[in-house]
Amino acid sequence: MHGSGVVFLRLYKDRRAISTSGLIVFSAGHDADMLVAGIPAAARVVREARMAGLLACEVNGGEGWQPAATTRAEVERLGGAMPVTFSPPPLGRQGLYAVIRGDALPAAQAIADAVAGRNEPVDGVEIASGAGIEDALARALAAGREGAARLAAASRAILRSTAKPTDGIVSRHINRPLSQAISSLALRVPGFRPVHATIGTAVIALVMFACLLLGGPTGLIAGALLFQAASIFDGVDGEVARATWRTSAEGARMDSLIDAATNLCFLLGVALNLLFQNRVGAAALGFLGLGLLAIGLLMIGRAAARSNAPFSFDLVKEHYRAKGATSAAGRGQDAARPSQIMQWLTFMTSRDFFALVFALLIAMGLAAQVLALFAIAAAGWLVAVILALMPKRA
Repeated sequence: MHGSGVVFLRLYKDRRAISTSGLIVFSAGHDADMLVAGIPAAARVVREARMAGLLACEVNGGEGWQPAATTRAEVERLGGAMPVTFSPPPLGRQGLYAVIRGDALPAAQAIADAVAGRNEPVDGVEIASGAGIEDALARALAAGREGAARLAAASRAILRSTAKPTDGIVSRHINRPLSQAISSLALRVPGFRPVHATIGTAVIALVMFACLLLGGPTGLIAGALLFQAASIFDGVDGEVARATWRTSAEGARMDSLIDAATNLCFLLGVALNLLFQNRVGAAALGFLGLGLLAIGLLMIGRAAARSNAPFSFDLVKEHYRAKGATSAAGRGQDAARPSQIMQWLTFMTSRDFFALVFALLIAMGLAAQVLALFAIAAAGWLVAVILALMPKRA
């Protein structure tokens, strides 16, 4: 079959080859190369083929088609140890085939179930043999003529799925829609990686700090707006990582460090800005809050070092989450469901919430009140840290 993109898959079961192969059909080579949430469609299909247990994969995008460099690189990454080649399909097909429409992007489980005959019919997957193979290919090609539109819709759906179930009200209704719009644009750029978004957040934070230090009253407002911008942009690296299967512990640690540094730079910058305006009392509240915060972080660091555990900014949340789970279990309630106190603690201490509130208060000329709130919150947090680190009674 010329002029069509076909992925040939061979399935092995119980250590012996069986007579089922797969034909994943794209209506055109450019559909196979099309970026779907940052990953070429062909590479997404190859990953699902590997996850379905298929051990070999042959990819063809039609006569004269050669995969783009990005497609080759992503197929190699996502195909893992599964052999993948790019060459024209052989003539004279024999045996049983799973004809899979590439633009449908069927999941690995759907492919495996269809091949095993457990859940036919499956959207985008048709089992055929003999003369029926050519008919199935023709139907797949006809259905795939609007493949580009379907792949674009799949890209949007994948991005929507990158939201976190723990997103608060501000993130769910304001930050996340904006960050996902940015992620959508970024993922159209070949080679864009989560670390690029993390660096972008750091750059916004540096500009924010410069505005707070040098801008006077105007810089105070600009810095607050940039703090909110950094809070929004902070979601991009995680969304890109989840959409492209590039999540990592190292990336999460780097993101957390940038978040903490941005928060500290904002609060320090506001305090210094007010000090430069001779608002010494208001600035002192900021310095007091930073001092209390530093004491708490030092205590957490020393406790982590003594127990050879990793440093965690979420020690207080983790402590009270565990305490709430134990209390709920004792009352015969669902221990996995967080308590109302834990839910409100998570919401009130989330960066998206206080970044928006602080930006609005500063825009209203209430910078001193922002630092007062921060000092009160830091004092409460330090008390919570001390309680969390107290030796537990036997």
